Amino acid sequence: MRSISIYTITRNQNITSLSKLERQLSGREYFLKMRAWELESMRLLVNQLEAHMQKVYSLRFFYSYQIPRLGKEFDLLQIKEDQIINIELKSGVVSDEAIRRQLIQNRYYLSVLGRPIQSYTYISSRNRLVRLTNHDHIVDADWDELCRALQKDSNDYQGNIDDLFQAELYLISPLTEPARFLKKEYFLTSQQRDIQRQILRKLCIGRSGFFCFTGLPGTGKTLLLYDIAMKLSRHQQVCIIHCGSAGTEWKILHERLQRMAFLSDDQLIENTRLEHYSAVLVDEAHLLSSEKLQILLKQSNGHFPIIFSSDSEDAICPDELASNTMKLIENLPDIQMFHLTNRIRTNAELSSFIQNLMHLTDRKTSKPYPHVSVVYANNEKEARTLLDDYISHNYQYKSQIYNNTSDIKRLVVLMDDRYYYDKNRYLRSKYCNKKNWPDVRNLFHQMNQAKENLCIVVKENISVYEAILSLLQPDISRQ
Repeated sequence: MRSISIYTITRNQNITSLSKLERQLSGREYFLKMRAWELESMRLLVNQLEAHMQKVYSLRFFYSYQIPRLGKEFDLLQIKEDQIINIELKSGVVSDEAIRRQLIQNRYYLSVLGRPIQSYTYISSRNRLVRLTNHDHIVDADWDELCRALQKDSNDYQGNIDDLFQAELYLISPLTEPARFLKKEYFLTSQQRDIQRQILRKLCIGRSGFFCFTGLPGTGKTLLLYDIAMKLSRHQQVCIIHCGSAGTEWKILHERLQRMAFLSDDQLIENTRLEHYSAVLVDEAHLLSSEKLQILLKQSNGHFPIIFSSDSEDAICPDELASNTMKLIENLPDIQMFHLTNRIRTNAELSSFIQNLMHLTDRKTSKPYPHVSVVYANNEKEARTLLDDYISHNYQYKSQIYNNTSDIKRLVVLMDDRYYYDKNRYLRSKYCNKKNWPDVRNLFHQMNQAKENLCIVVKENISVYEAILSLLQPDISRQ
């Protein structure tokens, strides 16, 4: 998406024509749904700029830009090589506090570009221009000052704005980045905020019940769970139960967050006392055994709410899960289920490929998978040689994963003759691994660690190899 002249799109035209014009100028992939009040506000803004400067038509802004996968939107952005100016448009009644919160949040998202930021809001109904100070206050702004800044003699950014923003930078993990979490150096996505609001609103009405949100790795489930825990622990103590191996990653949080208790699922036994907590939150609930779940439910018995966070394993054949825990959770009485769809931390391309690998469908993608590769080995020696080659090119190889959830930039995995596709085209395996985890489930979570590149070495399994090759071929007819 390119920057455009807002002078051009504020000339009198009907909405349909303006939408076509905007798409043509910006290179946007879709027609923008343009709102009449916003166009009127922008027209009045242009009028004010014309009263204080010449050549308003030469100003270039990124209009109605949304950071991919985050849902964060900016009305107007001028991006120069040494500064950024953000102007938000309002038409109705809005408080200075609401303006302040929005501009602070905007500044946080823009800060990754490493340039000085000036933040403004124009309220057209009042013909009022305000700005955010360096001390986070809202003050009335000077039009001449804004115009001088807009005309600063430095080059405008002329590339695709998507190239400037990496959504991964905004999603932190409380466990691996506790310092950033404790300093609240993050914002939730609109989807995360919506789920949080619904859960907290329900808990305000009644202090019990069951809630669960699921999503693929990288959708920010743990961050959302911890942010909810922080809000619930302002007045009463809560407990977070981690399923899997968080290891010593809890230590800093445990020391700093006195109103949050931390337990592993191994510590969840018959005589564990949980009734004095105001809420219990369970991370990585898909790793929770049905026995541990029953202990937790028995402890709850209406005394406290339970909030579950779980990886979505919908793409895996149900027979390969070997655990009915999530099915039991989904069938809890009056449970509220939510699903996070915006994958942030991990490459969306890889996510799509892994989902399709787990369950082949007739629906072929029209987009290629440039960051996925597959090679074939006829025997153990060839497989070892191929793995060593990828390892020498900075790929990591892990034969097992179990419940390790760390991210890996480049990952190579091995698929041997144990794997096959059943009649329903689900990926299946003839065996379970040493820890009684089904191999397919293990492979799914293993591949989901990859952030940038994924390679599959297929050994002595021509049918699976050919299926993956076909999966990697885009449907040219749809392009």
